[in-house]
This record gives sequence, structure tokens and C-alpha cells, in this order.
Amino acid sequence: MKVILLHNIKGFGKIGDVKNVSDGHARNFLFPKNLAKIASEGALKDVETLQARREAMDLKDKENAQRVVAVLEKSKLEFGKKASKAGTLFSSVTKQEIAHQVSKMTAVTIGADMIHLEEKGEHIKHVGEHTATIDLGNNLKAQVKIIVRNE
Repeated sequence: MKVILLHNIKGFGKIGDVKNVSDGHARNFLFPKNLAKIASEGALKDVETLQARREAMDLKDKENAQRVVAVLEKSKLEFGKKASKAGTLFSSVTKQEIAHQVSKMTAVTIGADMIHLEEKGEHIKHVGEHTATIDLGNNLKAQVKIIVRNE
């Protein structure tokens, strides 16, 4: 069944895209949540309008992302955690904690999946200064310094 997406669906498509999906997926997921509509001849004429709306949203998102990059490049995140004498943390700093701090600082929702740490793994496990890269989409990335100190 051909459908026209009415909303952006991560990993699937953007507003105005015409997709070929299974009947069950359309009936049980897309239509009840008003995420798509059947791609009839009349609806296909509306695709241009939907794509114009998508472009406007993309432009607004890109402007917001550029603003966030400017804020993040200038700022440092600080975390106080208990650590051993060798500097190893008893409870590590997670991507979720970093995302929460960045979201509070920028008033933009940042997911943990958008954060890439310089260290291998999902956590910061040592006291000191670290760097994280935040992927904001639209080919925009911000480097943020993270300072972890012993409490």
C-alpha cells in the first residue's frame, strides 16, 4: 500500500515522502496515530505542500541547531562524583546524565543517542577533563568539554 507521511518518522521517512508499506503496518500503526494517509491521486497533489512544510521545519531546526552549537562550544559541563584515590569513579558519568545537563542548558531536547564520548563505551569512568561530540543533525556537531571532579 502506498502512503504519504504526514510527520517525520525517525529511521523511516520525512513529511511528504511517499512510501510503500505493508497493509498491516499502515492500518495498525500509521493510520491510527495519524502519521500517514493513503496516497490517492488527490492526496499526491498535496505532496508539494507537505514537502514545503518539511523544508520550512528543516530550516527552523537548522537555525536552532546552529544556536545550540554556539552555546555548547563556549560552555563546560561539570559533574561531581565520588572517586577512588586513583581517580576512578565509583559511579560513572553516563550519556543520559550528559544529555540531561545539555538539555537543561540549551532548552532543546537532546537524546543520549546523539552523544559520542571520546572514551570507548557509554560512560566516563575517570576524574578529569573529557570531550563529547553532540550530533545535532543537519551535519552539525558540537564539541562540549566535560569536567569530572572528585566530591
